[in-house]
Amino acid sequence: MIQLIATDYDGTFCRNGQIDPKYRTSICDFRRAGGLFGFVTGRGTDFFRTVKEQGVTADFFCLYNGSLLALPDGTTVKEYRIPREDFTALEAFFAASPTARYFDRATDAPYYPHYYATYGTPELALAAAEEVNRLYGDRVTAFVNGVHVNIGKKGSSKTQGVLDALDWFGLPKESAAVFGDDFNDLDMIVSLNGWAVSSARPAVLAKAPHVCEGIGAAAAQFIKENRWSKS
Repeated sequence: MIQLIATDYDGTFCRNGQIDPKYRTSICDFRRAGGLFGFVTGRGTDFFRTVKEQGVTADFFCLYNGSLLALPDGTTVKEYRIPREDFTALEAFFAASPTARYFDRATDAPYYPHYYATYGTPELALAAAEEVNRLYGDRVTAFVNGVHVNIGKKGSSKTQGVLDALDWFGLPKESAAVFGDDFNDLDMIVSLNGWAVSSARPAVLAKAPHVCEGIGAAAAQFIKENRWSKS
């Protein structure tokens, strides 16, 4: 029985800059029936404002690719922080990369839940992430989301973020369904009950256990299969 839905935002829940109104309806119905809904995204704490502006209600947020689990009111449930020395080592790595278009600087960061860099193409970002994992994989993990390289403390990931949410709500692993479309979603898609949306990257579609047109239809199907209602 699916009791919790965790979805990526960009490219999955919000596609081409738009949220399908049917998604809002299906998620409202799922929550009304007793389910839990949340986002698992590479975005940071400014995402709370984005969701509020979009008029979408969530029960939890896995931000920074799972490095921060928070409740709708901003309360932190669990957080993984990159040690300052690792953050500065990553800054030196990207500063030496001639194709990096942007990278975080330790002097600009008040704390270190996650490191961020961008490249001109997904291929360059993927190559950089692979090199980071080769050099610093015992301390951090790099993920790719389009042209962005997102890096978290070793052990943090979207998969772990969903597992932390399940633990917080007292639910078993098999009660979750996760949705995504990009490289940084792939681990949770194959590790959990994962779905790739039909517009996902070919490499993600090839490995996804399930594929769907969108979250709305899947949520409606979960309600039908669950046959439960909120007490």
